[in-house]
Amino acid sequence: MNWLVVARKDFADAVRSRMLWSITAIFTVMIAGTVVLPQFIPETEPTAAMGLGIAAEFAGMLVPITALVAAYLAIAGERESGSIKLLLGLPPSRGEVVVGKLVGRAGVVALAVLASFAVAGVATAGLYGSLPVTEFLLVTGLTLFLGVTFVSVAIGISSATSTRSRAMTFAVGVYLVVSLLWDLIPQGLYLALVGGFPTPPHPEWFLVIQRLSPSSAYSAGVAASLIPEVATGPAYLGLPFTLAVMTAWTLVPLALGYLWFRRADLS
Repeated sequence: MNWLVVARKDFADAVRSRMLWSITAIFTVMIAGTVVLPQFIPETEPTAAMGLGIAAEFAGMLVPITALVAAYLAIAGERESGSIKLLLGLPPSRGEVVVGKLVGRAGVVALAVLASFAVAGVATAGLYGSLPVTEFLLVTGLTLFLGVTFVSVAIGISSATSTRSRAMTFAVGVYLVVSLLWDLIPQGLYLALVGGFPTPPHPEWFLVIQRLSPSSAYSAGVAASLIPEVATGPAYLGLPFTLAVMTAWTLVPLALGYLWFRRADLS
């Protein structure tokens, strides 16, 4: 259980540094505040599902950035300062340090997500007269999973890099590719293989590649949870596919980072 000791210390350090409170405040204002936006869309009957959908879209942009910032220095920062050698001189092994850092930083992000969605749920019920509980819980769960996924990616990066600057470079690169530029991959393949730019209905292979990004998988999962009748693509690209993609992005970068960290010379 040495990983639990590391996780508790990491979480406590985040509380003392006010990281937790800052993240929670930003999340709450941004996520809870966006549920009101459908009220201002002209010629549209605003619904609770619309409010939750817009809140989830904002969360899809905010959570990856926050998770990466919260976790990218978890190990790399200690390696650069030399304090990692002191930590590893105690009972925790390198694997336990990685797991503990993951749990501690994921706890910070998860608490912020839960607090913001709790306020968003109350705001939704007040604004629209009801709260679709099942859909709300699905969206909250997916957002929590997205946060854990990007924390895991950041811990993988932090485990594999020895300096703050390298960790930051890789974290920024991952965010740009995975969250902002991923759609260019299927679009480029379509242009090369078919010619021209893709227009709906898209071929199945296009949709599969498009949703291999955790951010795209999250957006598709939110859409399927809130408005399943308008979900696009074949049935096998539904919520189970979203969960499989996010699970892969949670486990693979973390495992690769740990393997690199396990072989690293820390002297």
